Amino acid sequence: MVTEAQVVLAIFILSFALILSEVVHRTIAAWFGSVLMLLYGHYTGVFHLHEEYKPDGMGVAVLEKTYTLEHTMVGWIEWEVIGLLLGMMIFASILELCGFFEYVAIKASKMSKGDPWRLIVLLGTITTLISLVIDNVTAIIIIAPVTLRICNKLEINPVPPLMAEAILSDTGGVASMVGDPPNVMIAAAASDYTAFDLSAFSFNGFLFKLGILTFFAWVATLSYFRWYYHEWSTQKPPHVELLLEEDEWEAINDKPLMYSTLIILGLTVVAFSAKSLLDLPIEIDGIALSGAAFALIVARPKNEELREGFINEVVDKVEWQALLFFAGLFLLVGAVGDVGYLDQVANWIFDNFGDDEVKLAVAVIWVSAIASALIDNIPFTAAMIPVIFSITEASGGELSPEPLLWALAMGAGFGGNATPIGSSANVMAVAISERGPYPITTAEWVRAGFPVMMITCCVATVFMIIFHGVLYS
Repeated sequence: MVTEAQVVLAIFILSFALILSEVVHRTIAAWFGSVLMLLYGHYTGVFHLHEEYKPDGMGVAVLEKTYTLEHTMVGWIEWEVIGLLLGMMIFASILELCGFFEYVAIKASKMSKGDPWRLIVLLGTITTLISLVIDNVTAIIIIAPVTLRICNKLEINPVPPLMAEAILSDTGGVASMVGDPPNVMIAAAASDYTAFDLSAFSFNGFLFKLGILTFFAWVATLSYFRWYYHEWSTQKPPHVELLLEEDEWEAINDKPLMYSTLIILGLTVVAFSAKSLLDLPIEIDGIALSGAAFALIVARPKNEELREGFINEVVDKVEWQALLFFAGLFLLVGAVGDVGYLDQVANWIFDNFGDDEVKLAVAVIWVSAIASALIDNIPFTAAMIPVIFSITEASGGELSPEPLLWALAMGAGFGGNATPIGSSANVMAVAISERGPYPITTAEWVRAGFPVMMITCCVATVFMIIFHGVLYS
């Protein structure tokens, strides 16, 4: 006989199958599954409704209110993640409108002097640095079209630089709390968890704990690209002079707007850092949204109109479908967790690897990497975070979730490099490449990306073994 919990799991699997098949847009697939969960929950009452208790005169907790299923499901959504991404997307939208990112790309291309390998290094480095303060999906959306235009002008194959930008941003984003969506989710979950002190999962904490590891992994990735694309990197572009004649300042259409936005973005990043140093009461999503609000208030764009102007252009460039996808994803994972499946997975992992915390952390790295190579690392991370907390609870407090969460950040970030569907940044890079004459194929991505995943995960494994108890404890 099929149980109610098994039906919930079937809806979850169906939703993920639709997401991966691309029969419909993944946002639609996620919300289709969420609606099925809502309807089935009302029909069967399978989910545990949120309840509010208050002490009576004797100090005994008394049930005061039981909330609706809709209210309960909304509570499954990690609004900290949604708010942080929205704030950083608004910054990116404003900077794109004033031409800042195109200026950076053209400047880097001129600095390369037409050398293909130098172009990869410069554009890959710029994309990585941007990914430290803006999520890598947004960075690819901004930089990749400009890269495609430059390569078309030089008449060189854009596939190597496009792949380098996506893979290096995935690799570099591991070191930043806001650079990779899985890290945003991990930081938000850690801030809500009270059984252990997880204050290390802050903006500064990610840079300190994962910065050196990411640097070595980033260098190893670049070295592999140097070998793999050796033949491509030695060719001489036929129209270097056209690139050198471009004036990067012509890409800037509103300098005051660019300067004001960059200053406020810098202050926002400083606030991210100050939150952990000064133990500020405001959360990271509040900082991001506040910074974005100030950037919009200070902005004095040219040709502003009251109703049909600057703000509409900013709103149009925000990746709303990505934010809605996150919300639907949290609802799906929350439903599966509510009926107990994540606890079962946690117990299985603990029973097989829980006798040694280092072995358990290494297992999380490789399981996360392999899973993130097969599916987008965002849904996998959303499913894995509650599993890690359940593993901690299954150990009776003997294990700390901290090294396992660091292992998850490593595995999900590095593992996403293996396939074109491993991360959202990869998906965007492939989609943008299809605008030109040389689309990125799955076979090409796997040939370049899978070895990168293996190399970087080996680096992560070495770091976890050596520095467990020092950095990751």
